[in-house]
Amino acid sequence: MSETYLLGLDLGISSLKAALFTTEGELVHVEQDEYMIYPEGDRVEVDPQIYWEPMARTIRRLLAHWGRDPGSIVAVSVSSHAETVIPMTADGHPARKALVWMDNRSQPEADELVQQMGLHKVLEISGQPDIGPIWPATKFRWLSKYEPETVRRTAAFLLPEDYLLFRLSGKFAGEYSLWSSSLVLDIRRKVLSEEMLAFAGISAQQIPPLYPSGTAIGTVCAECAAETGLSTRTVVVTGAIDQACAAIAAGNVRPGIVTESTGSVLALVATIAEPIFDAETRVPCHIHALPDMYCLLPWNTTGGLTLKWFKDRFAIDIKEQAEASGQDVYTLLTNAAEQIPPGSDGLIMLPHLEGAFFPEYNNQARGVFFGFTLSHTRAHFTRAIMEAVAYMIRRDLEGLTRLGVVANELRVLGGGAKSRLWSQIKADVCNLPVVMPSHGEAAVLGAAMLAAVGIGLFPDIPSAARLMVKEGERVQPSTTAHAIYDAAYQLYLDLYKAVESLYPHCTAIQNTAKSQTPS
Repeated sequence: MSETYLLGLDLGISSLKAALFTTEGELVHVEQDEYMIYPEGDRVEVDPQIYWEPMARTIRRLLAHWGRDPGSIVAVSVSSHAETVIPMTADGHPARKALVWMDNRSQPEADELVQQMGLHKVLEISGQPDIGPIWPATKFRWLSKYEPETVRRTAAFLLPEDYLLFRLSGKFAGEYSLWSSSLVLDIRRKVLSEEMLAFAGISAQQIPPLYPSGTAIGTVCAECAAETGLSTRTVVVTGAIDQACAAIAAGNVRPGIVTESTGSVLALVATIAEPIFDAETRVPCHIHALPDMYCLLPWNTTGGLTLKWFKDRFAIDIKEQAEASGQDVYTLLTNAAEQIPPGSDGLIMLPHLEGAFFPEYNNQARGVFFGFTLSHTRAHFTRAIMEAVAYMIRRDLEGLTRLGVVANELRVLGGGAKSRLWSQIKADVCNLPVVMPSHGEAAVLGAAMLAAVGIGLFPDIPSAARLMVKEGERVQPSTTAHAIYDAAYQLYLDLYKAVESLYPHCTAIQNTAKSQTPS
């Protein structure tokens, strides 16, 4: 096994990665690239080549740097974001440009779905508690109304992972975890919903064959081999939605473990044995990469983005210092914050810079700093932001507990997981052990694990996790700090309640100011 390798690909919203791993999970090399999609109002369309060209380029760079025989890469799989719709003709060409997940033109169709079927019924079928234009089912209906000829010419509607699988293998194929974010899949029965397809105005034959994550669908096709340098002997295996891939890479393969990713957004993944549909808490439920398992995915729009905003706006001098010294700007920021005591000397932040999702669901929510005095410094504000994200995580965990989903430990991912201080704060606030990652390449490792399962190197994902997942430091909570954070967390909750009624007034002022700003 030591002479064979696994390739994991990750297609993010604006960046992508290709990483090579040994069959023991050791990272050999990783390459990454970026792409940018610019909305034109509600219209967001792109040639799907925008996803494939940088991915093919990244694979070529990786192979060139590695310099070994591509034939020793035994399998490849994909981690991907979801919801973008890519209509393909039978001869393998796009029937039109891709409708990106950000395209909002199907808002009227989303409203129609709510009126015709109701939120409760849609939730019971799809696991999604909120209906908006992001969902592929609404985009299918929009195409059926305004571009019926496109629908007639479409042999397969692909999602981003499906498109990469097609470019790798030449075959149309999808998998359950990504399609559980489409609304057209009945996630309890893992079959297409006839009612949803009828609403969407498409046929079941236009959805690619759906497989479990970690299923071999073929080998790298000759065209892909020519473009990337991969071997046609390499097996192509179905992957999973990015959050599920990252979860299994962190060892989140059984109930009782919750992964948390502090990237730009804050997202949690709770592994569960049976789907949970709750209209009150409105937590999205998805099919997991693990066979016959599900996951709850509570998230919020601002996680690490809050610290990035603070760094960009109020730490320009530290950015310059970092550039001059070759140090990491976030390390310099957090080193200063480490000198501040837990609770930031009474400084509390609400980190809702772009509204609040679970469990508040208030798109008018805004950020608040409360309790600062003449004695507070920039380091206090930095720590208060880090603590605020930890309070959001605790609030999410409490919401999951109300649904009967209990976390025994928290495994951290994303850029925030690089910070030892942030992990300690999360452990202290949530009173849970926090497991840090051994490296920062979770999504591509998860894809590599699925590739290994797909070719039978391991009988299942938990077996792959036992060998391929390497835990980093395990951070234990401090009893003393937790007592301080209990009081600070209660203040965090009370502060939100106190200002909640003021948010509409704030929004009105902001909208007025925008309307009066010269263009």
